[in-house]
Amino acid sequence: MIHSFMDRHSLAHMPPTRFFYFEYEAGQCTSCKACVETCPTSCLQWDDEKKQPYATGLSGIELACIGCNNCEVVCPAGCIRMRGEYKVLKGRYKTPEDKSGDMTLPRPFGPADANKKFQEIEEALTETERIIYRRRSVRLFKNKPLSKDLILRLTEAARFAPSAGNGQPCKFLVVTNKEINRKVDQKCARILKMINWLYAGRDRWRKILITLLSAISANKWDQRPIAAMEKVRMTDGVITFDAPAVIHVLKDKRGISHPDIDAAIAAHNLVLTAHSLGLGTCYIGFIASTIPYVPSVKKLLNIKYPYEIVTSICVGYPKLKYDKPVPRSPASVEWIE
Repeated sequence: MIHSFMDRHSLAHMPPTRFFYFEYEAGQCTSCKACVETCPTSCLQWDDEKKQPYATGLSGIELACIGCNNCEVVCPAGCIRMRGEYKVLKGRYKTPEDKSGDMTLPRPFGPADANKKFQEIEEALTETERIIYRRRSVRLFKNKPLSKDLILRLTEAARFAPSAGNGQPCKFLVVTNKEINRKVDQKCARILKMINWLYAGRDRWRKILITLLSAISANKWDQRPIAAMEKVRMTDGVITFDAPAVIHVLKDKRGISHPDIDAAIAAHNLVLTAHSLGLGTCYIGFIASTIPYVPSVKKLLNIKYPYEIVTSICVGYPKLKYDKPVPRSPASVEWIE
């Protein structure tokens, strides 16, 4: 029975995958290490002998890259990039055919933009579009505090996001105490370490267990977050990047319809406003996903019924220049006319 189930629905544990490919021009590298420091996974490592980065995978994953291209954005010499396509070929996480294709830069005006640089079309865009295309996830922050007035400006923009029935089921928990943020990181990192250990093993029993778990909750057992968990392990439990502020976006569990969606819309109002003001942000999902297993974090953050964390956002002044469009996978768009 188990064999039959595995044959039809397995390949959740390290499925056969076509990964991105790494392009690097060693002669231009300035050895600043920015690409390695900003990489959200364990993909980019630093070779001390050659004084240059190299791309790698981890147990069972050929290249631990999620295709964010932040390495390309922060490189002052323009010598590094990820290209190609991430495609799972078989199994539960098989990539839909309508999502297949190489990543491309923004093409807001259609195929005519295919061979144009972003700067060539930027003037024709609205300010909102420019912020959307230029926004990047920032993981290197200056050691500079944010004023309370500036943070309230962000939460005010979030307050005016649409919500089902105008229920506004959101609460914003702002933590600027770095000691508390580090404690939250460390407590949640212990759970991530256990999950990473489970996934990284090649034993048959682990494959069977992950296959069963992915059947119950497919969106929690994709292989890509495992690479980010490995980075948390390598950095000794760093999740929120020592950001000057972490804003936890909470939902009222009793909210109308789908309060998670309302919280997500409010969060992105906050994020786009932050980038329009020259700040950097990074969504953090690991805290929301692990907090049910770490009651002490709820107590530390004083989270009580009816509220739950939906997502967390690091906010601060970027240490490096991040505002640059990068290639993304093709959108799946179907027309009914």
